[in-house]
Amino acid sequence: MGNYLETLKNISKDKKKEKLIYVLILCVTLFIATSYIFTGNQKTEASSNKNTTNSNSTSTQTNINSSKDVMEEKLAKILSEVSGIGTVSVMITYSSDVKINPVYNLKEEEKEGQKTLDRSVVYNEENSNKTVVIESTNMPTVEGVIVVAMGASNVEIRSKIAQAVSAVTNVAIYKIQVFEKKG
Repeated sequence: MGNYLETLKNISKDKKKEKLIYVLILCVTLFIATSYIFTGNQKTEASSNKNTTNSNSTSTQTNINSSKDVMEEKLAKILSEVSGIGTVSVMITYSSDVKINPVYNLKEEEKEGQKTLDRSVVYNEENSNKTVVIESTNMPTVEGVIVVAMGASNVEIRSKIAQAVSAVTNVAIYKIQVFEKKG
């Protein structure tokens, strides 16, 4: 420890070396500060991109939920037009939510023999609005259907309803329940 103190004293005697040390310390401090600032901006931008992705997937989720409702409505409407069937209500259950798969830019880097893969979501920008580019959307699987219809007390009508629903939803008939509507 004593040798280090003597070395520091000898260095500080020389004014040029002292100024060089101050400049070196200043440069290191500036380097750390700028890297912190730029890293902070990237994190802010990444979280902003994440929020944009979430809002886009939320709006897509809303559209898909409304399309689920539309399917129920269309099925009820078409079934009510079949001879022998009166008013109809339909409920469809799904196995899971929709999965949205965005497009990613992939960038492979090799540093010191280590390969890293950087993945970032691709966006379209129009009028300062960012929207995620979607590669595919996996729709949920229909798990079961309940139909309540006027005229469903007749076995033949119940069978027609189950076959029609099976054809539209691609669900096995045993997963479709048809009931008589009170009225």
